[in-house]
Amino acid sequence: MSADPKIAMTPQQRQLTDESRSALGTYKQIMVGERGWGSFSAFELYRLLFTNLESIVGLGLRRLTLPLFLERCGKGLIVGNGVTIRQPARISIGKKVVLDDYSALDVRTRPGEDQDSSITLGDYVYLGRYSAVKAKHGKITLGAAVNIGAYSRIASRETIVIGESVLIASYVYIGAGNHRSDDLNRPVMEQDMEYRGGVNIGPNVWIGAKATICDGVTIGRDAIVGAHSLVRENVPERAIVAGTPAKIIRYRE
Repeated sequence: MSADPKIAMTPQQRQLTDESRSALGTYKQIMVGERGWGSFSAFELYRLLFTNLESIVGLGLRRLTLPLFLERCGKGLIVGNGVTIRQPARISIGKKVVLDDYSALDVRTRPGEDQDSSITLGDYVYLGRYSAVKAKHGKITLGAAVNIGAYSRIASRETIVIGESVLIASYVYIGAGNHRSDDLNRPVMEQDMEYRGGVNIGPNVWIGAKATICDGVTIGRDAIVGAHSLVRENVPERAIVAGTPAKIIRYRE
């Protein structure tokens, strides 16, 4: 049980404060999942020696060693300084991918569950500085040449699929569900999450800065989402949408 069952917590907090597991065991689960202690120790050594190593030396050593822990990795990987990687054995990366400084690829699983939880990056993907891709017991796939600006967040407990050559500006939020709030006798953080099937974004889409794409939304190919938009409904192909909530302004010719 968690540290204090009387205190409201999210399911993740309860998992992390489970007193039946040691702090080391919980940390190992976060970093490498169900992998053995040997894999955990080797990955910790990589993180200690190379994650924050400056200059071309650090860049070169990360390029040589990180692929050893990943499910798959193409040639030409560029990993910036301070990049966070969690559960690398569930992460697949194509060729010529760039992970800019302080970005994150984070797979979350529960012990003995979530066998399909994963992150897949296609060839030529660019993940901007301080941006994060988080598969929280779900599956996220980014197609070839997806370009994500700084400080964006892509997260889901279901499935997110982003097609090739999608341009995502800075401070964009994609995915995740909503907490239910209909039970006034329970704190919101303890109520079940409401999920609507994940997010699917077609190829050649442009998503403007600070836009939010809600769970359950499909965006058709060649569409444009204006800056600061809240997208709660599906967007047709070639549509230009903007606003809170987003509405169709016109279609691209």
